[in-house]
Amino acid sequence: MLKKEYFEKLKEKITNKNLNYHIITFGCQLNENDSEKIAGMLEELGYTKTEDFKKADLIVFNTCCVRENAEERLFGKIGEIKYLKTQKDLIIAIRRLHDARRINGRKNQKKLSIC
Repeated sequence: MLKKEYFEKLKEKITNKNLNYHIITFGCQLNENDSEKIAGMLEELGYTKTEDFKKADLIVFNTCCVRENAEERLFGKIGEIKYLKTQKDLIIAIRRLHDARRINGRKNQKKLSIC
């Protein structure tokens, strides 16, 4: 299935569901820029931004593993919010930009994990 077709199908399922998202960004300015792009895509799908992660139906962590501090903060924050998954149908997405030195010579490998 093409990305555009998948996007449209997903949009149909989400429309009029009043879903909220919250993005938590760790790392450099590039990660901040990527978070803005992710927010735009989510809003195009029909999600509404919330500043309160407890009200979110989708929490996106956008981080990199270049900075060790960013990874430590990521794991700490996941530990802080994981209880929410037992209270509601919450999606936790983790997007990481991997350091090329750590990933077998591949440059800027991006990975998205859904919990």
